Amino acid sequence: MQSRQAVHIIAAEWRWVIIVASGLILLAFAPLVWMALTGTSEWQFMGALHNYLDGATYLSKIVQGERGLWVTFFQHTSETYPGAFLQGLYPLLGHIARVMSVPAVVIFHVARVFAALFMYISLYQLGAAVWTKIRARRVFFVIAALGSGLGWLFTPLLQDVSFPDITVPEVYPLYSTFVNVHFPLTIACLALLAGYFVLAFRPGADQDPALDRAVPLIALLSLALAILYPHALIPFGVAAALFGLFDWRDQGKLSPRLVRFGLALVLPALPIAVYYALIITYNPGFAEWNRQNINPAPAPAALLIGLGIPLLLGLPGFIRGITRFERDGDRLVVLWLLAILVVMYLPTGAGRRFAVGLMLPIAYFATRAVEDVWITRINRRVRSYVFALVIPLMAVSQIFVLFLPVALPALSGDPGTAVGVFLEHDYYVTYDWVNQHSSSSDVVLASPVVSAWIPGWAETRVVYGHPYETLNAAVKRQQVLDWYAGTAECSAILDEYNVRYVLYGPEEVPFGTAPCRDQLNVVAEIGGVTVYAR
Repeated sequence: MQSRQAVHIIAAEWRWVIIVASGLILLAFAPLVWMALTGTSEWQFMGALHNYLDGATYLSKIVQGERGLWVTFFQHTSETYPGAFLQGLYPLLGHIARVMSVPAVVIFHVARVFAALFMYISLYQLGAAVWTKIRARRVFFVIAALGSGLGWLFTPLLQDVSFPDITVPEVYPLYSTFVNVHFPLTIACLALLAGYFVLAFRPGADQDPALDRAVPLIALLSLALAILYPHALIPFGVAAALFGLFDWRDQGKLSPRLVRFGLALVLPALPIAVYYALIITYNPGFAEWNRQNINPAPAPAALLIGLGIPLLLGLPGFIRGITRFERDGDRLVVLWLLAILVVMYLPTGAGRRFAVGLMLPIAYFATRAVEDVWITRINRRVRSYVFALVIPLMAVSQIFVLFLPVALPALSGDPGTAVGVFLEHDYYVTYDWVNQHSSSSDVVLASPVVSAWIPGWAETRVVYGHPYETLNAAVKRQQVLDWYAGTAECSAILDEYNVRYVLYGPEEVPFGTAPCRDQLNVVAEIGGVTVYAR
C-alpha cells in the first residue's frame, strides 16, 4: 500500500476514489441488474429492494413532487390533514422527474447513484483532512465504506435480526446506499462537517485565516442536515460544544473561530428545528406519525457485535484518543463517538436515529490503530495477505444484506418469497387502472403489502399501508385483516374510511374469502385481481 505523503488530495488519489466508488456503486446495483435480466411476465419488481415499506413511502413523496407539491402528505392513511415540509428531498426529486419526464422510480435510483458517489468522495475528503499519508487515507476510506460487524454470523445462529449491521443502514456507508437517497447524503454531510472541524481546530490552524472561509460551508451543511436527517446534528453539536468547553479550559478563553463555527452549525438548523417541533405538536397527522415512529437503539451487546472487526481494530486508537485527548482530531472524534452512544441510549424512543454515521468515528480510530499499532506488528511480506483477508470479512454483513432479497427468490424459484419486493404483475396493471379512475383523495382497501405500493403507483390513499405513516396503524391493520377474514361488519370499515375501491387478488386470498365482496359491485377484472366499488 502507498505510504507517500500529500497535503492536498492529488489527481492519482481522486482517480483511485472514483474507481473504487464506482465499483461499490455497481455492486450496490448488481441485484437490480440481476432482476432486470431474470424478470418474468408474472411478477413485477415494485421499486425498492431493501425495506420496501419505507421505499414505498419515498416513491409516494416523489409522486407528490411530480404533481407540483412541496409539502408532504402521508398517502398511506385514509385521513386528510394539513401537509408539511418534511423529507423535502423526495418532493424535490419529483419536481426533477417532472421536468426531465422520467418515472418517479427511475429518478429515485438515479439519485441513489449520485448520493452514493458524493458520499464516497466526502469520506475520502475526511480522511485527507486528518492524514497526510496516502495509505492512511485509503485505509480510512476502506474501513469507513466497507466496515460492518458479525451480524451475518449471529443472525442465523440465534435467529435474531436485531444486529445493526443487518437492520440499521444509516450506521454503515455502503449499506446506506442500498436503501434510499438521504442516508448517504447525511453521512456525506457529516463527513464534510467533521473534516472542516478537524482542519480548523488542529494545533497551529489558528494561523491559517483561509480556514475561516469554511463558515458558509458549515452553515450550508447544517441546513442540509436539518432537512435531510435532523437527528444527525444533535450528537455532532454536543461534541462541538464539549470541544469548545475543553478548549476554553485549556486556552483560558473561547476561540473566535470556534464561536463562528458553532453559530454556523446551530443557527441555520434552529428555525427548522422549531418548525418541526410545531408540526409534531399541532398537526394531528404528523403528531400521530411521531407517536408511532419509535426506533429504539439496538441492545448494547447487539451493537458491539454489529460493529465487529472495525471496533476491535479501533480499540487501541480509541484508548490513545482518550488518554492523550489531543487537539489534532482525537479530541473531537472521541467526543463525537461518546455523544452518539450517550444520545442513542437516552429514553427518547428515537435512539436508532442518533446512530447515523457511527461508523465514521469507529473507522477513524481503527485507522489510527492500524497506522500506529497493527501495521508495525505485521511482517511486511504478509501485510497484503492480511488486508486481503480482513477487508472482505468486514464487508460480509453488507454483502449478505445486499443479496438476501434476491437470493431467496433465486433459490426457491418463486419471486413471491421476497415479500413486498415483487408483486404479481396483475397488481401493477391494476394500479394503473385505479390511477386512471380515481383522484389522490380517494381511498382503496387492499391487503397490507398491496396497500404499501398503492400511493406511489396508483397515487391514491389507502386504509392501512405503513406502520408509521398510517394514522392509528395497529387498529387499522387489524380492521383490514378482519374485513378480509369476514369477521367484521361489512360496511363499517368502508363507511368509516370512505373507501371507494376494494381489491381482491392473490395477496388478499391468504387473509380470507372476503364474503363482504358480495355486497359490492365489480368494476374491473385484471387477471387474478378484481376491483370492487361501493
